[in-house]
Amino acid sequence: MAICEGCGARVDEAHVQRRKDRLALAARFRPTQIKVLVLDSAPRGPEEDYFYRAAKDRSVRSLAARMYFEELVKAMGTSITKIDENLCLHEFRKNGFFLSYAVECPIENHGELHNALRKLAPTIVKRVQYFLQPAYIVPISKATEELIRLFGLVGWGDRLVLDKGGAFADPYLGDRERPAVFATSFGARICKALAALPS
Repeated sequence: MAICEGCGARVDEAHVQRRKDRLALAARFRPTQIKVLVLDSAPRGPEEDYFYRAAKDRSVRSLAARMYFEELVKAMGTSITKIDENLCLHEFRKNGFFLSYAVECPIENHGELHNALRKLAPTIVKRVQYFLQPAYIVPISKATEELIRLFGLVGWGDRLVLDKGGAFADPYLGDRERPAVFATSFGARICKALAALPS
């Protein structure tokens, strides 16, 4: 069994191929110059929920994945009213936004995700610094908070866009009513934080 470069686990060839497929989908929408790197901990759910897998029929995605997609569209600050995922992904790219994952493979168990993040942290920081080279980094899950300190240590603290000193997150993602009631949806908050930054 091979060691996966994306998550550090011992995996079979099918796992390696799924990672390659996800990376190829993301590469199609990577801007030449990344203005805003949205950094999540790991992809969530089944393959059809992957952000860069544009769905013609949005019902194939879980509710949480549809809401996640909508929040990232809101983060751009564009006035897209009807979600056409392919069009939105092209707008995301055109506006210099790129979503990347610290751990490139889905890991549902929080303990395993934490261990993978800790083990891969130096590699993640180097990938962001030397390969992605964004103007700004927006961490969007609680698990990515561990990386905030590391970016500060390598002199990239001024590129971090944070929510009250931490990552942007919505604990109610997947519930249509609670984010509205408790004002936890992160898209508009990210948009507001980015608007306050120098161009």
